[in-house]
Amino acid sequence: MSLDSALPLPERPDVPQSGARVPVEPGRGPEVLAQLQAVAAIAGEVPGVLHQLGEGQLEALTETLLGLSGRFAQLATVATAEAVDRGTVASSTAANTTQWVCRHAAAAGVPVEPVEAKTIAVVAEACREPKNAVIVTAVRQGSCTVSTARAALANADKVEPVVPFADRGEVLSWFLQLDPSLGVKGVQALTRKILATYASEALSAQDAKLEQVETLTWGTTATGMTRLVAELAPANAAVLKAAITAGSAPRPAVVDTEGGRTDTVRDDRTPGKRRADALIELVTAGAKVAAGEAAPVGSAATVLLTMDLKSLTEGIGGATTPAGEVLDAGAARRAACDADLIPAVLGGPSQPLDVGRRERLVTKGLRAAVVIRDGGCTFPGCDRPPGFCEVHHVTPWWAGGETSLTNSAMLCCRHHQEVHRHGLMARVRPDGVTWDLTPGRMPGHAHAAA
Repeated sequence: MSLDSALPLPERPDVPQSGARVPVEPGRGPEVLAQLQAVAAIAGEVPGVLHQLGEGQLEALTETLLGLSGRFAQLATVATAEAVDRGTVASSTAANTTQWVCRHAAAAGVPVEPVEAKTIAVVAEACREPKNAVIVTAVRQGSCTVSTARAALANADKVEPVVPFADRGEVLSWFLQLDPSLGVKGVQALTRKILATYASEALSAQDAKLEQVETLTWGTTATGMTRLVAELAPANAAVLKAAITAGSAPRPAVVDTEGGRTDTVRDDRTPGKRRADALIELVTAGAKVAAGEAAPVGSAATVLLTMDLKSLTEGIGGATTPAGEVLDAGAARRAACDADLIPAVLGGPSQPLDVGRRERLVTKGLRAAVVIRDGGCTFPGCDRPPGFCEVHHVTPWWAGGETSLTNSAMLCCRHHQEVHRHGLMARVRPDGVTWDLTPGRMPGHAHAAA
């Protein structure tokens, strides 16, 4: 389930009722332990055999290792919860559960980061509480990462007071039914969305307090660089990120080569360097305007917000950015006074979303609609944001495809090239885009299937 479909809220899944503890008895436990220890031992051979694997085998190995990494973190949490429940942790010399986890990780020869140990400990201790049975089930079954479980536990405490019609188990189930790819950010965004819906005044007051304690500091690092550290309230952060993202897309250069030809050279800057350059460009341009050396151009930063008319006019509810960040209605209304607003009336008469065959290039309104629907690159597994993407004609213009919402899909530059190179097609639905990775399906493609 995606964040946009999180309300109305889903039903609570069935959770097995916990009964009396089963006494320790002989079984497969010792055998399972021995086999896992054998897996840990053989894992040390992996670096030395990588060169013996083909590309397909290398991909299979990576997939297996990643699967084991996530699953083992869940199982370590379940085992820690059992140790806490039995009193094993309390009877040890460890000061707390986090230290107990760190000690055993160090003993295994693969130390974990303190924050990871803390996450395992927090979730393990929470698993002892019957009210968290939904989390216990999800972690045991492997349907929830440990980080997401910790975020769900923390945010449930914020949501429970404002939704008295739901018990804690239902609140936790809402978080766990989100698309797993959203992770902790999805849990936090859904929390803000619920607060905006059921306690908009409280969310506005919370964000107002955050704005009062915003900070920006800087200091010199050992290498002579200056590190900027900013803590911004959600509304101001959204404006800054939108402006920097818009200016940090790769910029390939066109150079002259021998024979009078031109060639395109890729932008070799790292993503971090591109963002830094975009920030400096923004500051430089703003400084020139402030000094009177240049005239202001256009409006303030363009921030694309999705919200219903009632939220805008009455200040009830919230608005969502393409990145999934939820702003309170007050912040959205302030943005409406200064920012360049793009009407997001999908299919409504006030916005010409479907321009048919009259125009080949995507209009500003149509791009806004595609951004709202897709939220970034739609190619499977890609997480590039809208500022790094282009709007692709699913059925090409030259093959009779229209410039319309139902024939558009957002793709980053790389995957846009891949789609055209291999002739890939997609199915566009009102709630998203699904790609068919079978080569040659695109009409008019050189290798199109007969």
